[in-house]
Amino acid sequence: MHTLLAQLVISFDVRQTLGVLAIFDNDGTLCDTQDAETACYVRAIEQVTGKTLATVDWTKYREPTGSAVVRELLADDPAACEKEGQIAREYVRLLHEASVRFPGDFSPLVGAVDFISRLKGEAVFSVAIATGGFEAEARFKLQCCGIALDDYPHATSSDTPRRRDIIRLSASRAGFELSAVVYFGDGPWDVQASGALGIPMIGIGRRHEQLRSLGVRHVFRDYSDGDAIIEVLRELKGACKGSG
Repeated sequence: MHTLLAQLVISFDVRQTLGVLAIFDNDGTLCDTQDAETACYVRAIEQVTGKTLATVDWTKYREPTGSAVVRELLADDPAACEKEGQIAREYVRLLHEASVRFPGDFSPLVGAVDFISRLKGEAVFSVAIATGGFEAEARFKLQCCGIALDDYPHATSSDTPRRRDIIRLSASRAGFELSAVVYFGDGPWDVQASGALGIPMIGIGRRHEQLRSLGVRHVFRDYSDGDAIIEVLRELKGACKGSG
């Protein structure tokens, strides 16, 4: 009991000293999701509603999250709430099938698992997850990657459809103010959301060059150089008003 208490006190002291929360998006940021998950999402919508999305260019949507796209599509449907739940469940069922056929689409970015485990294990920075996917979807994808969603404070589009609100809710559940957040994301929608919230962002993943062109100063292809990313986190710590 005394050992556990001492560990809790040390963890609290480290958090108070560092005062920074690293929030990670999921798709493309932790999980290296590619074409299979998009096909499953589109198919789930079609099977439940009989409707086809006009485009899978997510930059064309006002709010490109799993629930927001569905709600936009079903805006005039009185059964929209019920159908959203059906779509989420069918989507996860299809993801299970696709993971067998396309295992590479359900794998983590290089170094991702070790990196967030390092942050958590060494108490370097606190960690949370904020994903635009449905909760059950995120849970399954992360499980495929060797990450347990419930090991981290988190929020999803099952909680709220707007990405900026998902990030805000994730920070709140982790016990941090937004001013103490550094966000990891992979898409232009992440750039927009972090900009709207006024929080620094580290770009990661396949779109790293696009993120650089959008003005993201710190970008990485993956987490293979964890030390370099932690150095950036330490630098950005100074930009977080809430850090001590």
